[in-house]
Amino acid sequence: MSHAHRQPGILLLLAALSAALFGCESAPRNMPAVWSYYNYDFTSAREALRGDAYQRNDEQVLLNNLRLGMASLADGDLREAERALGNSFDLLSTAGLNADRTTAAVFVHEGVRIWKGEPFEQALAYHYVATLYAVMGDWENARAAAANALFRLTDFGADQSPERLARRAAEDDDYLEHGYTAVDTDFTLGFLMQALASELTGAPGSERQYEAAAKIDPGLTGIVDTLQSQDFDTLLIVDYGKGPTKLAYGPDLALARFDAQDTGQSRLIVSVDGREAGRFDAVCDVNEMARDHRWNNLEDVRRAKSAIGQGLMAGGTIVAASAGRRDHEQQLVGMGMVLAGLITRSGAKADTRYLEFAPQRIFLVPIRLGDVGDLHVMIEGDGGSTMVLPNVEPGTPRSPRAVYLRLHGGDSPSPDWLTATELVYGNDHTGVRGGDGPWILGGFDISTPSRQTLRAYQTGGRLAGMTVNDLLDLCRAEDILIGSGMEDRPGVRRNPSYRHILEGGTGLFTPHPYSMGYKRLMYVPRQPYRAKSELLRNVAREIRVTQETTGQEKPR
Repeated sequence: MSHAHRQPGILLLLAALSAALFGCESAPRNMPAVWSYYNYDFTSAREALRGDAYQRNDEQVLLNNLRLGMASLADGDLREAERALGNSFDLLSTAGLNADRTTAAVFVHEGVRIWKGEPFEQALAYHYVATLYAVMGDWENARAAAANALFRLTDFGADQSPERLARRAAEDDDYLEHGYTAVDTDFTLGFLMQALASELTGAPGSERQYEAAAKIDPGLTGIVDTLQSQDFDTLLIVDYGKGPTKLAYGPDLALARFDAQDTGQSRLIVSVDGREAGRFDAVCDVNEMARDHRWNNLEDVRRAKSAIGQGLMAGGTIVAASAGRRDHEQQLVGMGMVLAGLITRSGAKADTRYLEFAPQRIFLVPIRLGDVGDLHVMIEGDGGSTMVLPNVEPGTPRSPRAVYLRLHGGDSPSPDWLTATELVYGNDHTGVRGGDGPWILGGFDISTPSRQTLRAYQTGGRLAGMTVNDLLDLCRAEDILIGSGMEDRPGVRRNPSYRHILEGGTGLFTPHPYSMGYKRLMYVPRQPYRAKSELLRNVAREIRVTQETTGQEKPR
């Protein structure tokens, strides 16, 4: 082969290698899940995430479990939230911490290099585990989770941009590993959650933790005083807005930064039974955390090898092109240099995966209800963020009711159920309302079958002569599974029962009563249920005929 024919072949090979290496991207974002989440369709977001979270042990496993856990928590499905967030907690714990208690720099689990997030994303992950257990009333586990969020941070000094850090790292190979000072965290939200949980469980240290929170942000002194005095019976934990998005920039897109999507410092307005209870500042601004280099692990700086990669490619191209016709060895050396440069440059590209479900602001609001009341919450200046929770039952100062709400900003829709106040369906929380019957038989009750439920139906003149087993037989005939996530339980065939029967699924359950999912399901009228089985059609027909002829149901 002539030199003239060989050089184009070399160039084509290099072009192919370049396309292959630079075609490698961070794992694609799960846009159906993100879109559904920010449209208040948490159920669809969970469906888009569930397969990847549970069935794949890849580099996305922690991120997908964290996304799924946050969507489930917002949807009021505490069972799945505990499973997914528990997986996230275990994976983060597996990553471990360095000797100085800062976050680990590398996370490899079972041979797979896993997304672990920036330190601020890890702290948020622990916070959501703590929030879940607070909502469940398990303050001991809430305390343990919040404590994990209070790891130390790496401080490289004032005004340290990624570009400056990259230059210092290029001059000193050990700079990123030893050039920092380990400093205490400034995660006020974590201190407040741990302090409260410690106070409620009798664990030591709450006073010191409250003092740390007040020192970090003196503007939160009022909230600290209320928490510390236990002058409240209900705790609102409210997320608002979109957190920052992660972008690659710089030479070969080797560096990463977080750009704000939502901004502002508007307060949360809380009203009880129409009377304003206060206006509260956020206790956490995720935008600020993402901008602070102490809350970033600088993986992109460690991988920023663009200058080296470009030099190797340039030198290799010259060597390969200038080699003589018979100097095969020199040509291979040049090609090797170019290949090394390509690999180095491709490895330098920043990882732009991030936690899209993170909010811009997090509010922690202790209030005293005293009695059952209607809670109204909204972000100051954003009427579309209004949420109404009717008939909230307070806890007590020693066992406060924790309520988690996820509100979106102005670029999300504002569905009517957010502010609805008329309950449409009886359920396991409210009980059967007088004279009502099961939704699958034409009523407006979706309580799960039980002796108590059947007794309430029969007291109202419904389903006389039927047994609980009869109700369960109807559910089986309709392929209705009792409980969220039944398809994951032993002996039950797999069905999408995380989706409620009110939304076309096969699950019969009641979400947590003070959640977004509960409002969406119980306060929106649906089309009448359409029977699938001959058994249910026959029972419904008998009931209808009896009602038409006698005004009463025929005993069975």
